[in-house]
Amino acid sequence: MTENGAAAYADAAARLAKAEEKLLAPLAPDERDQLHGLVSRLSPRRTPQERFCREGLEPVGAPARLSGMRSSRSNRQILVLAALGLAAAAGLSACSGSDDVADNRAGIDARSYYEEYKSSEDEDSVAYGTAPEAATAEGGGGRHVPGVLEDNTFIDAGTSDFVEARRDPLSTFALDVDTGSYSVGRELLSLGRQPPAASIRPEEWVNAFDYGYAAPTESDLGVYVDGGVAPSASETRLIRVGVKAREVTEDERPPVALTLVVDTSGSMDIRERLGLVKSSLALLAKHLSPDDTIAIVTYEDNARALLGPTPVKETKTILDAIDGLEPGGSTNMEAGLRLAYDQAREAYREDAINAVVLAPDGVANVGTTGPDSLAKMIQRAGDDGVHLVTVGYGMGNYNDDLMEQLADQGDGFYAYVDTFDEAEQLFVEDLTGTLTVVARDARTQVRFDPELVDAYRLIGYDNRAVADDDFTEKNLDAGEIGAGHDVTALYEVRLNPEAVVEPYTEIGTVHLRWDSVDSGRAEKSATPITAAEGEPDGSFRLAATVADLAQLLKGASPITERDIALEDLAAEAVDLDAEGVDGAAELVEVIKQAQRAQ
Repeated sequence: MTENGAAAYADAAARLAKAEEKLLAPLAPDERDQLHGLVSRLSPRRTPQERFCREGLEPVGAPARLSGMRSSRSNRQILVLAALGLAAAAGLSACSGSDDVADNRAGIDARSYYEEYKSSEDEDSVAYGTAPEAATAEGGGGRHVPGVLEDNTFIDAGTSDFVEARRDPLSTFALDVDTGSYSVGRELLSLGRQPPAASIRPEEWVNAFDYGYAAPTESDLGVYVDGGVAPSASETRLIRVGVKAREVTEDERPPVALTLVVDTSGSMDIRERLGLVKSSLALLAKHLSPDDTIAIVTYEDNARALLGPTPVKETKTILDAIDGLEPGGSTNMEAGLRLAYDQAREAYREDAINAVVLAPDGVANVGTTGPDSLAKMIQRAGDDGVHLVTVGYGMGNYNDDLMEQLADQGDGFYAYVDTFDEAEQLFVEDLTGTLTVVARDARTQVRFDPELVDAYRLIGYDNRAVADDDFTEKNLDAGEIGAGHDVTALYEVRLNPEAVVEPYTEIGTVHLRWDSVDSGRAEKSATPITAAEGEPDGSFRLAATVADLAQLLKGASPITERDIALEDLAAEAVDLDAEGVDGAAELVEVIKQAQRAQ
């Protein structure tokens, strides 16, 4: 608040205190308590100064909330509330100046949108996830609330087997930063449900954890290779290939122009869906830079532009738009995306991160509904510099395949949000970094020496394979990697039993290619893979354990043919946690949930 604003606020507050003392004098103590409680609830997300600056006469409209108090006192009580409103209005002119942006945004309570969300048809809201395969909310007029395993769409990407190195020594794939599969699995396990096998993409489970790679300073991407005996199979070696992107400081980050596409169909009307979406938007409003822009498009039967491109510093305008999100109708995702891209083009800034963020429950049941039919529109926008990020909310009638494929086609990434903490991690910590792309069309080709390596198996990335001959293609559509982010790939390797492989012997090479956003040139690197020596570190063991867990829950060969159980993975995770390995505590909890869901 500016200096003049502070003085005006202090003066208005003093006059308000005198008026309040005089008007409250005739009231009984219990009535005073009720009135004070009402005033404090008028704007629970803001400090008194922020309410004063942002809301003016809003309290005058509050007397209707006093209907439960004694009518004989109502006039005095209304006068008190009127005094509050008039005192606030008297100082509105004090609320100009740049400091107010920070003051207003600091008072945003993003969590409350989630915790206080009420279904439009059930004042007690819905206990999401507690129903069996389907449920109906009591008192909701037959409103259907899908069970967490009801009508979900997952497409199994398959499971790669061992490949003989003499037949094909090359393994080529596009790098991928998606983590949606892990978040979906974690939510289902927390609800006591086994994730469907088709929902599990092991690389997304592995990439959901941070392994502490150091960011490169001389290149866009750094490559880190290590290995050791595979924990679940002593006859094989496990090779870890880590790729880490360079960091970009907050001062270096480009401005952001986001267009949020919010599903407001009837199926979104639960706290874990629309409530979390509102919280996600509030987090953006609170943490983006003042001159970044947000636009909001909603869709149900049709699409509408709820909020045109608006600078984040216009806090009240954005919060009013969030408050205006109401559910109802069918799910015309195509209409929402088309209008969103129109808004994104209007907001487009040459020097900015331009992105459309799709926030649905993964369903499209009106208009064009499949990823293939939407591909041209999304790819064309990607070529024009507008990325697509898909963020799923809420299991039950959820289309995981649609969400993943749309993000891949839009040069973005796919995430899934099941808790407020996850929303905070994505929208505060990860989003702008991931969207600050430093390497475009990043892909990896690993060449194993067929004289030393008998066979190899890439764990996951089954739907990210690239033809070996296309690795050097100039216009190959591969993966985008944002500032500070990392990607991990794991290989199981069987060494040639007839070859002599000494420690540190080179058994292969990791080749990396990408287009540098900074230099505008095609870049490449080559990093040797050597036979490991010594005990692997904790982060390596963590990655191995996460990969084994994903494969075990998927029921994938060859992990199912080995003598390994959840109890073994639990013991390893507990040891890692005791050693202080970052991420191990979360893994311990996920494995416990998997044991309970058996």
